Amino acid sequence: MEKVVLEYPLNSTSVPMIWNAIATAPGLESWFADSVTMNGKTFVFSWGKHESRTADMINCRQNTYVRFHWHDEDTSAFFELRITKNNLTGKYTLEITDFAVPGESDDVRSLWDSSIEALHRCGI
Repeated sequence: MEKVVLEYPLNSTSVPMIWNAIATAPGLESWFADSVTMNGKTFVFSWGKHESRTADMINCRQNTYVRFHWHDEDTSAFFELRITKNNLTGKYTLEITDFAVPGESDDVRSLWDSSIEALHRCGI
C-alpha cells in the first residue's frame, strides 16, 4: 500500500463545526457518504443502494484528528482526517492521510477531491 497525504483549505473558522463534520455520523453523512450509522466506535458508510463499507474509529483527539480503519483492508492501512491551522493566516486546513494500492493514488486523490467539494458546499 502507498501512503497518500492530501491537504485541503477549509472555509470554516469554527473548529467545533469542522470537528462535527469529520468525526460524527451526521457530519460525515453531510459530505462523505450518502448514509452513515454509528454503533460505538464502528461506522457503516453507504453510497447509493448497493455499496457500503464498515470502519472502526481507531484513534481520535477531539478537535484535532480522527483515524478510521476499514474492516476489509490491510491492518496497517487507515484513513485520517486532521484539522491543522496556519498560524500565519489563521486559516484551517484538512489534512487527509489515506492508503492506495500501488498505481492507484490518483484515483484516491480524485475521490477525496470530490468529497472535499461536497464538504465545501456544506460551508466547511
